[in-house]
Amino acid sequence: MAAIEGSSATTSSRTEKVYVLYGSQTGNSEQAAKELCDQVPTKLSPQVIQKLTGTKDEITVEPVHMQLDDFLELEKCTWTRLVVIITSSYGVGHAPLGCYRYRDLCDAWYDMYKESNGSSNNGSGKILEGISFALCGLGDSKYTTFFQNPTRINEVMHLVGAKRVGSLGKADASGTGKELQGKVIEEWMANIWPHLAQVVMQPPLSVDRLNEMQMDTVKLCLKINPDFEFGDGKSGSTGAMSQAILYSAVAVAILSVLIYLFTQDKS
Repeated sequence: MAAIEGSSATTSSRTEKVYVLYGSQTGNSEQAAKELCDQVPTKLSPQVIQKLTGTKDEITVEPVHMQLDDFLELEKCTWTRLVVIITSSYGVGHAPLGCYRYRDLCDAWYDMYKESNGSSNNGSGKILEGISFALCGLGDSKYTTFFQNPTRINEVMHLVGAKRVGSLGKADASGTGKELQGKVIEEWMANIWPHLAQVVMQPPLSVDRLNEMQMDTVKLCLKINPDFEFGDGKSGSTGAMSQAILYSAVAVAILSVLIYLFTQDKS
């Protein structure tokens, strides 16, 4: 963060990384996430943020879009203070591709909250305190489980302390007229920028707080997903077992090749 000289007020310049996370079965949520990222340079430029919020700071937003599961498994739950989530439901209210692990995480957080009878004594109500999120859900109202996955994610994010900004987008594949799914996504996206700008213009969260969120999330991921790896590659028993099975399979394959070569040489 650098101070700008020659100004009567203290101003600064900084870069804000923002995750745009998606789960997508047919590609619609993924496409919407990509479109949102593509619009950031114009819709959330430093000049636009200044105009929308009145801040004198020069804030550059750096969007990164990826699957929700990749955020957990590849980025290792490295939270930024603002995330955008675009996801659908699939099957009987289940998560779509790229959202399985994240839905498992949300269900585990929900269970923690229920076990505490709605109390924050177990710390679940503060895990993501300080995080803001925007959410647009996709689905098809001809199914009885329409919108269940986005609904669960929205509910649980609040339960663990995060705060939603903007409206909850509800894009229905069976919508008609003004409620056409594409139009709903477009309208949600058009209205979300001022809310995102208000978040990024606030003083950033401390590194310690972000690290605390990361470790709290990682601990639960390790508990519910034995294959989850963090840091030096440590994982649960199932992960170790899978690795042992892989090594055994490779050894058998090598042995089969050697036997084949030996028999060929004898013939």
